[in-house]
Amino acid sequence: MGLLSRLLLRRRADRAYDPLLAEAIERAAYLVEPRLKQARGYPADFRQALAGALQQARHIAQTVPGPVDLSAASQIADPLVHALFASPEHLREVLRKSEVMRDYAAAAGRGEFHALLSLQRLEKTVLGMEMQGDTVRRDVIQRVVYFTDHELCCPAPDEAGARQKLLWTLFDRFMARVAVGVQRLRDEHARLESEKDLAVARLRNAKGAERAAHQVELDALLGQLAEIGESLDVKQLAEIFNAVLSHPRDCLTLETHALTLDRMGVIQPGPDTPGAATLHFTDLVERYESPRTVVLVRCTEPLPPAPLVSRLEQAAKWL
Repeated sequence: MGLLSRLLLRRRADRAYDPLLAEAIERAAYLVEPRLKQARGYPADFRQALAGALQQARHIAQTVPGPVDLSAASQIADPLVHALFASPEHLREVLRKSEVMRDYAAAAGRGEFHALLSLQRLEKTVLGMEMQGDTVRRDVIQRVVYFTDHELCCPAPDEAGARQKLLWTLFDRFMARVAVGVQRLRDEHARLESEKDLAVARLRNAKGAERAAHQVELDALLGQLAEIGESLDVKQLAEIFNAVLSHPRDCLTLETHALTLDRMGVIQPGPDTPGAATLHFTDLVERYESPRTVVLVRCTEPLPPAPLVSRLEQAAKWL
């Protein structure tokens, strides 16, 4: 990147300065590479890439739907909560087994809390029954929507706190992607170092015409090592951030899907079906990961006590 381009990027970043950006840059250095602060142009050269990731994380945190009430009563009365949980007891079990929520309750008490609920939405084809006029049709092919792998995260006493926690959780996902890119370069550098040592040994033991071929092999390895070593130089780390975070919406985004379901989770052709409701499910889509349905929830009921086995396991951890 030339000097003029760098200056222009700095000016754009300054004009759109985010009050949380300084914290984001500090967080990036901690999560990806502590030597980042020694990089040439730190922190200015990192603002553009990190500002984009922070903006997208904030957009998602603010756009996630909810909060919806999470309770045994809402599992019966609210079509969305009814679709997410198989029964009131299933809902209680999810809360009871959540280690995140147990830790939060231990630290903050058992009052009202807000959190992000994340689930895996699946579909399966079954043979069921349906009414056609006054006639019951059997062995009808139906598609059923159901949810598994319920997880709760980012708990806080209020909605604003939960969304703020979610913002930083999502930002950390961007940093994890950058860290993976840096680690892959390090792994490749280590592999090439081993190849270089073998190539040196082969060259040392070669005779005659073989030496020229082994020298070409060694020179190629040295060239690759130099290239990767330059990329891993702390002075060049901004290029990795810019490359990985150049299109933050392609890395992490939200998608909403509307489905009309009856009380059994069977997909219906339209909302006119008795007992059916059109529900909007929002998926968090992350590159290379399976989409997960997300919704912000509010719970005013006391958290159920953890099972005895879980309490014993927790006690064993502390001991």
